[in-house]
Amino acid sequence: MIAALSHERSRMRTMIMTRRDLLPLAERLAQSERIAASLLAHPVFRQKKILFIYCHFRSEVQTTLVIEDSLRQGKTVCTPMSMPDEMDMVAVLITDPVHDLAPGYKGILEPLPLLAQTRKMEPSAIEVAVIPGTVFDLNGHRLGYGMGFYDRFLVHAPGAIRIGLAFSCQMVERLPIQQHDIPMDMIITEEGVMAWPQRLHAPDRG
Repeated sequence: MIAALSHERSRMRTMIMTRRDLLPLAERLAQSERIAASLLAHPVFRQKKILFIYCHFRSEVQTTLVIEDSLRQGKTVCTPMSMPDEMDMVAVLITDPVHDLAPGYKGILEPLPLLAQTRKMEPSAIEVAVIPGTVFDLNGHRLGYGMGFYDRFLVHAPGAIRIGLAFSCQMVERLPIQQHDIPMDMIITEEGVMAWPQRLHAPDRG
């Protein structure tokens, strides 16, 4: 049973990532801009000050505009730094994406290692976590890349509102989920915003 579930999750990842990779670059950029605009304009996002935002990689929804605009507004912005030996990640505060970020684990933009020594942010302080994924479903569930980095990190950020960014081609009706999977409170695609009020307004979400 577990093996079958794992195989199905892997199959879905491969299928949807291929679909995402086939989006023409111009379309990906235009859709990323629409998604970024929706996120930046959303009241839930606008009222929060301490943000954890992924740095996009390959064909993911691009987050450059979100990071830059949030910094211009004077918000505290952290981005992930992977800890592959621990199969985990940490949040590191950045103030200048051009100078604070460089290719790290698997070539993904990450904070410079030196910054992690002085600018590490406690996950419990994070108010909004903007999360990537390979596949999302209509119940807010998410498949990552199979390593579990974000799920492990989010366990330590229970008060963070979890917002997944995805292209509509990454959406499916239902995912085969596992116990450790942490659902999103909101998912934003170029077609609109999906939210789950029972999660979004839970007592631990501040």
